[in-house]
Amino acid sequence: MYGMVNKFISTTVINRYGEQAWNEIKQSLDDYESSFIEMQPYSDDVTFGLVGASITYLGVDLATFLRQMGEDWVKETSQGSYHSMYSLVSGGAFEFLSNLNSMHQVISAQLKELVPPSFLCEKNDDGSITIHYYSSREGLEPFVEGLLIGVCNYFEEPAAVTQVKTKDEDTPFSTFRINFM
Repeated sequence: MYGMVNKFISTTVINRYGEQAWNEIKQSLDDYESSFIEMQPYSDDVTFGLVGASITYLGVDLATFLRQMGEDWVKETSQGSYHSMYSLVSGGAFEFLSNLNSMHQVISAQLKELVPPSFLCEKNDDGSITIHYYSSREGLEPFVEGLLIGVCNYFEEPAAVTQVKTKDEDTPFSTFRINFM
């Protein structure tokens, strides 16, 4: 993953658990790189190592932490470097989610080694949304759940997000459902 993701792990820890918690986590890592270059790719092992050290220190389960990261990712990116991409969308959460693949294509032009996920969004007759999430990486469904919650919150469309299917050998994608409140 890119350095921006590795840097963001510290953002989530600091925002939710405090600066002291992050300082202790990074001290526990023997080979911690103190500064990640946002646009440089790093091994996924580095990213997962940072997440593992964080959840061990914080005493939270992996799914909870990844969900928090997903929600926080939307808060931070919508106010920061990707604000313009959010502001281009006027049709709400469904329009934004329907354009994630296009957004990742634009970002991929700058980040040559990016291996983005893919999303297929369908609006259901009852107004809910079904999302099929494809990724070469395993176990990031809680992060995606947090992203989906964050997007709905950003567009002021409160919703409950449920993972209804996990990818397996027969189905190459995980499925989420967003029910608006």
